[in-house]
Amino acid sequence: MCGRAACSLNPDTLCRACDYKDAAGKRRTTSWTKSAVEYVPSSNIGPKDVLPCVVSGSHFGKEDERVLCSMMWSMIPPWHEGDYRKSTLSTHNARLENIKNSKLYSGPLRKGQRCIVVCDGYYEWKAGKTKKDSKQPYYIYAAQKKGVKADDSTTWKDDWSEEYGWKGYKVLKMAGIFNTFKTVEGKTIHSCTIITTESNSVLSWMHNRVPVFLSTEQDSQVWLSEKLSVANAVDKLKKLTLSDGDLSWYTVSTMVNSVLCKSADCRKEARAVAEKKNNPTSFMASWLKKGSAESAKRRSTETEKNDDKPPKIAKEK
Repeated sequence: MCGRAACSLNPDTLCRACDYKDAAGKRRTTSWTKSAVEYVPSSNIGPKDVLPCVVSGSHFGKEDERVLCSMMWSMIPPWHEGDYRKSTLSTHNARLENIKNSKLYSGPLRKGQRCIVVCDGYYEWKAGKTKKDSKQPYYIYAAQKKGVKADDSTTWKDDWSEEYGWKGYKVLKMAGIFNTFKTVEGKTIHSCTIITTESNSVLSWMHNRVPVFLSTEQDSQVWLSEKLSVANAVDKLKKLTLSDGDLSWYTVSTMVNSVLCKSADCRKEARAVAEKKNNPTSFMASWLKKGSAESAKRRSTETEKNDDKPPKIAKEK
């Protein structure tokens, strides 16, 4: 499952981070196409917010093989009426096992409306040992080169050349499907869903579902190919396997639980909640601090009581 993401790269940088080789073998950056919804960089993007997607340029009448398009993350059902943001269906994820026969997803799939959803990383919550235990959020991202820290953008390079391509922060690319929706005002809204599959041993300890990752340039080329049939598209995704070393992760603060919190602190590495509770050093420090505070409070109270008592007068001998 993928219900929260981070994408903080600015639009110009994303053009370079989503570069590709065209049919002639030339390295190109990916340009933006116009969209009725605006991509706003953020470290905490939730369903019905906007994510950048890479799609075939032919869907927009473009000569470019690929373009970037801002899309609302949650596919709008074609039968929906009224405000497109008020759809009550949960459509930010689509199960790979069901998309061929889904009333919602099979149509766009048959039309070849496939996309690549791009982000810096995404968040997942690991359930506690009991129902009473709070869930621990994790930040998951593509494995980076040595020295690149996912929670410190000052370590990210903005380095691209036609010869070597993108050498900066490695973004996550996930298989997705998109659709279009006409508003009563005549605007065309693009919306997308991220395709998920069963977890394998890499992440099954955290959650039983994961996005379908397009880890190589060849994976991306195949997924965006207009010649790919529905059956072949699904079969290709089923063969993609998450391998050790593809991803990295760490625990983050529960501040990410609120989608209203957009701060970069959401993806800052933080000690796990359970670890804090079970850490004897942390517990002892807390106990000593508490004991010290209570002792000081008692002393203060006793002093106040003594101050309120009238002074003793010595008896004359």
